[in-house]
Amino acid sequence: MNPKLLLSALLLLAGSAHAQLGVRAGANTTTMAIKTPQQGQRASADAKAGYQVGVFYEHQMGTRFSVVPELQFSRQRTQLHLQESIFADPTYAAGYRLSQSYLQLPVLLRARFGSFYVEGGPQASLQLASREVGTEFYGTLAGNFYANIDREATDRYRRFDVGVCAGLGVQLPSGFGIGLRDTAGLLPLQRQDPRTPGYSGDLRSQSVQASISYQLRPRS
Repeated sequence: MNPKLLLSALLLLAGSAHAQLGVRAGANTTTMAIKTPQQGQRASADAKAGYQVGVFYEHQMGTRFSVVPELQFSRQRTQLHLQESIFADPTYAAGYRLSQSYLQLPVLLRARFGSFYVEGGPQASLQLASREVGTEFYGTLAGNFYANIDREATDRYRRFDVGVCAGLGVQLPSGFGIGLRDTAGLLPLQRQDPRTPGYSGDLRSQSVQASISYQLRPRS
């Protein structure tokens, strides 16, 4: 999916709105939560910069509270270092940059305190594409094998993910806003395949987003 085409469609949708519709764009950093590796497993992740663009709709529920569903395209990148060993000898090791594209649907409950707000809620994510670039090592009875990788990896990762979001921000009278949001995935990202050597521990996505938004004023 071309993010420029998505952004154009979102802006067109926002321009035709008759209510509290807005657009949002900004940068993100993504890393991984490593869930209780088994003996012989080692893993670490370094956050890399990405971006997101989206459209949202704020439905008021009284003077302070509102529900804010959002649809966004997110490009996320992480540097991974993985190792799996039997006894003292590694059977698999890898260091690569993982780049992933997602279509995400957060549905947030927002509470306002003057110009400031806090928000939180669930998020569903659809993986559109993934790519791995780096190196891999395999240790087998037949010998050791090293490989440089630059591959499309969509099928190696879970197509759907769910997570939780929490954030805060400020909404200005002009319609512009600034927000900071943290999202934690609840499901392991990898799709385990016993036929393929690899890291079998759980990796769960964690992303921090900083965004600028513009919210249209309701038409009278």
